[in-house]
Order: sequence, then structure tokens, then C-alpha cells
Amino acid sequence: MNTTNEDSLAAAEAALQRAQLAGDVAALEALLHPDVVYVAPDGAEYDRSQDLESHASGQLRLTSLEQLQGAAREFGQTGATRARVRIAGLAGGEPFAAEMLYTRTWVFHDGRWQVVQAHGASIPPAA
Repeated sequence: MNTTNEDSLAAAEAALQRAQLAGDVAALEALLHPDVVYVAPDGAEYDRSQDLESHASGQLRLTSLEQLQGAAREFGQTGATRARVRIAGLAGGEPFAAEMLYTRTWVFHDGRWQVVQAHGASIPPAA
């Protein structure tokens, strides 16, 4: 996470978080690889269309997202990010608040970083 280049992986992670918070489906489409799979804390798997639909329909609406810790590592055309965040919002109309740890695998594809694999884990709040 040493680089501040707009094309850096750290910048892509920040853009993803902004898009999630804003419910910006167009930005999410650009940041999610067509073959992305997200594994939720309960082990459920979601593909790109399911992820985008959750934001487009309002099924998932974030009201806050604060990154507490983060790291990004680039390995040529691939990379990995880790973000500990505090989030809140509505899921299926029900309010939620949680601390989460997200790990994401990215590829540099079509001239930009895109998520190909993601996992979210619910974690106890930091002391």
C-alpha cells in the first residue's frame, strides 16, 4: 500500500468501498470481474449478477463504511487486499451493524483492477 497512483490496487480497494457505500452499481460493474465469487460469513456464495442486483434493488444498502485497517499487495497482474471495516446499513430491510474483515483477490484486467474472489468474515469489535 505504498503507492498512491490512481491505478494502484489500494486506490481500487478504496474505489470499491466508495461504490459499495454509495450503492453505485455502474462503478461496481467496473470493479467486479465477470467471474467474481463472494463468500459471505455464513459460507454462502454469490456471483457478480447477484452482488450487483443486491445493490440495484436496495436489498443491501450501506449507510456507513469506515475502514479501520487495510493492506494491499500487488504481484504483477494480480493482487490481494485486506480491509477491516466497520459497516452499518440495511439487509433485506433489516438494520445491521458489524465489524468485518474482507479479503479480496484482484486481477489487472481490461486496463483496471477487478475483484475475482472475495471473502467476508464477521469479527469481534476492536478493543
